Amino acid sequence: MLEKKYKIIKDSPPSISWGQYEKHILGEYKKLLENKAKDEKAFQDFFEKYPCMLPGSFGMLGESGHYPFAASVISQPNLVGLKTKKPDFMWIACDSGTVYPVLIEIEAPSKKWFVSSGKPSEKFNQAQNQLTDWKTWFSNPKHRLLFFDYYAVPSSFYDGKSVILLFVLIIGRRNEFDGKPELSEKRKHLEREHEFYMTYDRVQPSYKASDLLCCKVKDRKYKAMSVPATLRLGPVLSGDYCLIHDKESAVKKNSLISRKRKDFLIRRIPYWDNLGEIRSFHTRDFE
Repeated sequence: MLEKKYKIIKDSPPSISWGQYEKHILGEYKKLLENKAKDEKAFQDFFEKYPCMLPGSFGMLGESGHYPFAASVISQPNLVGLKTKKPDFMWIACDSGTVYPVLIEIEAPSKKWFVSSGKPSEKFNQAQNQLTDWKTWFSNPKHRLLFFDYYAVPSSFYDGKSVILLFVLIIGRRNEFDGKPELSEKRKHLEREHEFYMTYDRVQPSYKASDLLCCKVKDRKYKAMSVPATLRLGPVLSGDYCLIHDKESAVKKNSLISRKRKDFLIRRIPYWDNLGEIRSFHTRDFE
């Protein structure tokens, strides 16, 4: 047997269980939908705090078994030179043959898909136009190279792979379509190639994304905005986590992580970062 090149601490203070975490997230989400349906900033903050709620971390064209780059969603990512609105979030998802930048636009739950005449609303058209702007930006081959450089994605991540852009629009509520089968049918035909539209009611926490962080990126540096209360450390994610600065500060801010667990994570993060900078691992041991 191959000797392990790392040490797992097996009696570490436990994190909150996924069941508890999911229940907490859904409770907070329900309150947010009831009380702040018109406040887009409140939902931006919510998804930054709970990135496992955002679709696309493992792709949208069938679920990949590969983690997204840096095991993080990027909040308000910069597309260098773009003069229109930035995406609200972005995953750099992948599988063995393809890289999938997933650009996400969130609109307020109070915004409608259609007006009373059955035509798409002005707010919907504006949101769809944002997707077109990002699609246009990426259509320039120079911009694609600039993109990988800006987000410090090494060529080993994308060499020999296709790049397929995916776009997610989250807008409105499901009740807009209650008792209106003609609108539900019409809604199906609004999506264009590689675009995915959904209401806030369809958004759900993903267990598979329970180890993923939220980051800001500036000058090729990733800074942690949040870590999940379910955060685990170990070899398989060490190469991604080591790219991210200020994880310790994000751990300290998370009120769902116990004091003992916080102290443990803060003590162990440098150990795993050092290992992640040296080599990659595929074993899925966690502590």
